[in-house]
Amino acid sequence: MDQVRDVSGKWKNDLGSVMELKEDGTGKISGTYTTAAEFFMSNEPGEAADLVGYIKNHTDKEIGIPTTTITFCMAWKIEGSCSAFTGQIFPGENNEQPVIKTTWLLHSPVDGLQHNWASTRVGENTFYKIQTHQEDSQG
Repeated sequence: MDQVRDVSGKWKNDLGSVMELKEDGTGKISGTYTTAAEFFMSNEPGEAADLVGYIKNHTDKEIGIPTTTITFCMAWKIEGSCSAFTGQIFPGENNEQPVIKTTWLLHSPVDGLQHNWASTRVGENTFYKIQTHQEDSQG
């Protein structure tokens, strides 16, 4: 398994949300996340948020398998909720584009500590790299 060294570009998840990532060469990532999902009292479809995070390339010393992990988060303007994603980037097999598998948390504000139990949702998403025309001509 190869490591994914650069995640820069557009990615689309299984719900239709799109994120555009830029990696700075040190593992820091930034960009925008435009949601296609609608969450109760948290954000509206099509809302865009700034995204910040990290990728980490690592080779396990015991078994020698290279991996790339990722984490990123966004603060939504509507209703003041925050999302955090963490997961692993898998290289494409048979010349396919890489895939990001994530688990996410969405925390929405509540009116008091007694309702905090209902403030966080957990889910999973799979992101697929959107191949641009420029990448088509290079590959």
